Amino acid sequence: MKRGTLFAWILVLFALMCFAVFLYVNSLTFKVQKALWGKDCEAHVAVICKDKTWTFNNKKTPLMSVFKYFVALKVLDKIEREKLSLDDKIVATETMISRTTYTPMLKRYTKTPFKISVAELMKYMVSESDNNATDILLSYVGGISEVQKYLNILGFNDIGLFADEKMMEADIQNQYLNKATPLDVISLMKTVREGKILSTDRVEFLDNILIETTTGEDKIKAGLPKGTIFGHKTGMSSRKPDGVRIAENDAGFVILPDGKTYYIAVFVTESKMSDSENHALAAQVSEIVYEHIMALK
Repeated sequence: MKRGTLFAWILVLFALMCFAVFLYVNSLTFKVQKALWGKDCEAHVAVICKDKTWTFNNKKTPLMSVFKYFVALKVLDKIEREKLSLDDKIVATETMISRTTYTPMLKRYTKTPFKISVAELMKYMVSESDNNATDILLSYVGGISEVQKYLNILGFNDIGLFADEKMMEADIQNQYLNKATPLDVISLMKTVREGKILSTDRVEFLDNILIETTTGEDKIKAGLPKGTIFGHKTGMSSRKPDGVRIAENDAGFVILPDGKTYYIAVFVTESKMSDSENHALAAQVSEIVYEHIMALK
């Protein structure tokens, strides 16, 4: 091979290497990895935009209150199959609630027994992440095992549900029991919103209470432009005796200005960082994803 030809090949290879480095540095994976440098935690991210899927460290992790989204699906399924109504009332007795758990509902319903509609319980469970509302609705559908059976019917067998809120409150180790990958969570969200699992009215109801979520304002939502429509379910564990936060989660759908939708989940686990640092990381990843998607449009 002539020296000039060899030199030309070297230049071509060098150019290709430079281009590959350029692509990687500008890739979503690199940007997220950069955001995680020096962070004392694990992060698990999944994004679905149109028919494209992207994941980062997509492992099964503790769901925390994100599992309430699955409970909501099972409740809506029961209502449709049995021709019930969201306006139906449930009588909540003292034996059905915990006074020591996270429960905004009891600020309004201070004394038992009280009657409350299924729709209101759903709003408390999803929008405000109320633990008592969750366990009442779990009893309504037949327990956590019935929710698991429903997920299996839908084909999401890798999502594992074993513990209700009372179990997780009783023993912090039980907070590890309900697990899924971030991709499984948003894949199910996409299937529900774009498929035929539930009627249009039920999907709209679920969308609305997800959009009305009051928890996690400084997580994924904080990384989106103000006014962006975002429906989501959050989850936060207790801290272990060594100060480690088991999981700090957020998953939902983002409606872009042109009406198109993408799905995103950011799960921060085994974190030694402060809550504000965990939330800021989720917001940073969210901003990176949003800007990356908008740049591709």
